[in-house]
Amino acid sequence: MFESWMARGNWTHEQWLIFSLTAFIVVAALVILVRLYAIFKMATTKRERPNLRVAHRLRKK
Repeated sequence: MFESWMARGNWTHEQWLIFSLTAFIVVAALVILVRLYAIFKMATTKRERPNLRVAHRLRKK
């Protein structure tokens, strides 16, 4: 059975379709995981917030 799957020259159109869909799903899942990791990493980094009160006090004087 494994030898028949490794001989790609004998594959039918349906087998090629299943292989291409599986490869697409695997690549899409990897891309989604990488993007989610980047979003979670960006969300956990602490951002500096501007101190707007100093500028507000300077403008009133």
